[in-house]
Amino acid sequence: MGVNKLMAIVGWLVALVLGIVLALFSVENQQPATINVLGASYQDIPIWVVMLASAALGALMAIVISVVDRVRWFMTSRFTKKVLTEHKKMIMQRDDRISELEQEVLRLRGAA
Repeated sequence: MGVNKLMAIVGWLVALVLGIVLALFSVENQQPATINVLGASYQDIPIWVVMLASAALGALMAIVISVVDRVRWFMTSRFTKKVLTEHKKMIMQRDDRISELEQEVLRLRGAA
């Protein structure tokens, strides 16, 4: 079994366990709660809804941070590749120039 397949199975098992825990939490926490968000007051919202919304918001924030990090890595790697390509081109030009100068030296030595 490949590593990717194993990781997928582990991911599904973790999701299943978390889903069961969330279902049990929801069943046990039906009491209404009052929450205040940016000056607005919301009443009679079940605790499990508040917890689920908080978890979803946290997951969304983690995803956004991860995407920003990946984009930053991608942009950095593109810049690095561009710099490496330019350096390789400069090295090739230098090697060509060295070869030309060596040929010129040999030509001048032969003429003397």
